[in-house]
Amino acid sequence: MRPVELCWNITSYISTIVQLIATGVCFGVFVLPYMRGIDKAIKAGGVYGVVMTVLYIIPPQIDNILAYFIGTTVAFAVMYVEDRQNINQKIFLSVTFFMLRWLSASMAGIIDRFLDIILFNSEIAAMAWLHYGLYVIARIVDILFCSLLLLLSIYAVNRAYEYKNRYMGRKELLMLVVPSLLGIVGYMVFHFYQVTSEMTGFYDVLCFIYYLVSIVAILVVIVIFQNWKSLQEEQSGQELLENQINNIKMHIKEVEKLYGDLRAMRHDMGNHIQMIEHLMSSDNSSEAFAYLGRLKNEWQELAPEIRTGNPVTDMIFLEKGKEAQMRGIRFECDFRYPENTKLDVFDVCIILYNALDNCLESVNGEKPYVKVHAFRNNSIFMLIISNSFKGRLRIDPAEGIPYTVKKNGEHGIGLKNMRRVAKKYMGDLSFEQNGDEVTVGIMLQIV
Repeated sequence: MRPVELCWNITSYISTIVQLIATGVCFGVFVLPYMRGIDKAIKAGGVYGVVMTVLYIIPPQIDNILAYFIGTTVAFAVMYVEDRQNINQKIFLSVTFFMLRWLSASMAGIIDRFLDIILFNSEIAAMAWLHYGLYVIARIVDILFCSLLLLLSIYAVNRAYEYKNRYMGRKELLMLVVPSLLGIVGYMVFHFYQVTSEMTGFYDVLCFIYYLVSIVAILVVIVIFQNWKSLQEEQSGQELLENQINNIKMHIKEVEKLYGDLRAMRHDMGNHIQMIEHLMSSDNSSEAFAYLGRLKNEWQELAPEIRTGNPVTDMIFLEKGKEAQMRGIRFECDFRYPENTKLDVFDVCIILYNALDNCLESVNGEKPYVKVHAFRNNSIFMLIISNSFKGRLRIDPAEGIPYTVKKNGEHGIGLKNMRRVAKKYMGDLSFEQNGDEVTVGIMLQIV
């Protein structure tokens, strides 16, 4: 073998490995916004690059599409092991990258063939080393252009897909992967006719346009999905808010009934006193004490155990306290409704409902508890709610609230409703974890 031929073979071999490694880097860049930690994305991309390189180096070589399918599957397995939440989204990422890689490489290959026609002719082919030098330049340009197209496609998809930390259902997965699957099928059809018929020229242009349209189709479907998801979330948030308002109205009716019962009891208090005096004067002390006992029980049923300074918040804490008691959760309340402010009780109730629901939902441990503490410092009103929690609190860095864990997304909607109310009073939410305790702080400016 002549030296120039040996250089050609070595260059082809090394350039292919470099391109596979570059593809692995692109895979890591693609999944990074969806993985909870840069190390997990690096592992997924690194494993992808290593697997593809090993499949290329170790004989017998297998079909390219099968090799890339194996590499993508192994990378998906790494993502699954590192983070087993939102599996459908990881399937979407794997399928989409598989398609983006093939389409971007095919587009780069078409451009590369046009460059070959321009650069390599019979006169240049006669000059072996010049021919080799142009080949090296062409391979470098091909790798850079292929990587650039892939990165641009990745950037476009990641930019279009805003709900990176939201749960993806099966129907949503099916909707999002259809363009990728159609793109792969179209690629295989075009590639088959190109190989069997040796079509070039205008056929290459048609292929390039189809591949580009396939990538655009993914972006269009993602945008449609985003709009649908946004509308669905808005409707769910509105329904959740309406339900909470209805609950507050129900509590207001309970308060009105309670006040009516208290007024009736106060009206009858004179009769009760006369009856007790009559029983005592008749030496019927046992009946008098029994009568007092019934009167005491009736009073305890009417009088709230928690007094916050507002009858509506009294009822909310009583309801959540009873729920906690039934579930064996210790419930402590040190809350006083701020007086002489423009604070709307409906807004306070929205915060309390969502915060207490989230705490009672996530509380765990051997001795579970929920604590509520509130204080006022001039114009600042602070509400601090803590609960026992064994695990790791995961905060979404983009939104500053815990990641959504419910499939229907209500958990995230409730937190957003809390933040919306806090913003209304020029405040905000904060979340922190100290050991086995999670605390949410709500700050409001009330003057």
